[in-house]
Amino acid sequence: MNRLLYNNSLAFRITRHVLFFLMTVLFFTAILFAQHQDKSLSTVFLTTLGNSFFFFGYAYITIFLLIPEFLLKTKPLWFILVFLLVGIGLSALKLVFSDYIFYASIAPETIERSGVVNLRFIVVNTKDMTFIVALFCIAKYAKDFVLAEKLRKKLEQQHRKAQTTLLQSQFDSHFMFNTINNLYALSLLNPRKTNEVISRMKTVLNYIIEESLKDFVLLSDEVALVENYLQLEKLRYGKRLQVSYNAVGQLDDARIPPMILFLLVENSFKHGSSLDAGTPWITIEVQVKNEQIFIEIENSKPHTILKKAKEIEKGSGYSGLKKRLNIIYQPKGFELKVKDLGDRFKVKLTVNNLLENTHTTYQ
Repeated sequence: MNRLLYNNSLAFRITRHVLFFLMTVLFFTAILFAQHQDKSLSTVFLTTLGNSFFFFGYAYITIFLLIPEFLLKTKPLWFILVFLLVGIGLSALKLVFSDYIFYASIAPETIERSGVVNLRFIVVNTKDMTFIVALFCIAKYAKDFVLAEKLRKKLEQQHRKAQTTLLQSQFDSHFMFNTINNLYALSLLNPRKTNEVISRMKTVLNYIIEESLKDFVLLSDEVALVENYLQLEKLRYGKRLQVSYNAVGQLDDARIPPMILFLLVENSFKHGSSLDAGTPWITIEVQVKNEQIFIEIENSKPHTILKKAKEIEKGSGYSGLKKRLNIIYQPKGFELKVKDLGDRFKVKLTVNNLLENTHTTYQ
């Protein structure tokens, strides 16, 4: 049914118009036959059929010629003038060729015969046709509005999807560079751990390649990804890295856009631990509560770092994350704060649990 109503291919358009014409003729035939049962059904049908050609002709001329040529080009006075002239012309033509077929056969009491051209008939008929044309215009432009709205939503969905995909892709090159460096360094310093590193890297990279293309993933999968990433970092840093990682709540009942938690953790290393030659530390808290997901990450800040939280927040990682969250959640659907507490950085992110509402994101 949707294809018949909205598909604009030639075959469907012709089918729509033919069906609409036939339904209109049958509808008015039934009404007029019920009002004038003294007339035969065939007479009423032929009368309605003949008049329908004039009514439809007036509608098509108005919709496909007069409106585009005058009304849409901001020439309303010309449109009104030509519209009335066409209506009067078609009414006169109908009077000449049908010999009052509609009014004489169905409602003779509404006209006065005084020759071939009857001014009253022309005026009344023009008024009737104008009303029908108005209904046709409303139907057509209502359909066009629905089509335009569907197209707008589809384009908006594609645009937002493209934006999100582009922002997601910005994470991959940075992570790949770091992990390859990690593997190279460990293969030199501790060859026995190379197999473990390769296995964990494979898990992380498989996730990035496959899961990151999805709109949403289970929070439990994102937590598992970060656990593997932290193990890679621990292998690189050794015992001097202190990590506290705590995830509570119904993780399997929560959904989150992929790579969100991963990006926050990766940035905490990028702006803190990786630059700390002493004993870096990082604390990660993930909680699902009251249909919301709370993520809080703190990491040590080396004394050599001069950048403040606002400067870091403007960096490509957090800047891209904010754009992505804006697209998915809208401004009121999330809260992201980056704080500089002197000896440490603190990041807090609160988002809605999208397990029940994922369909609203890319409509």
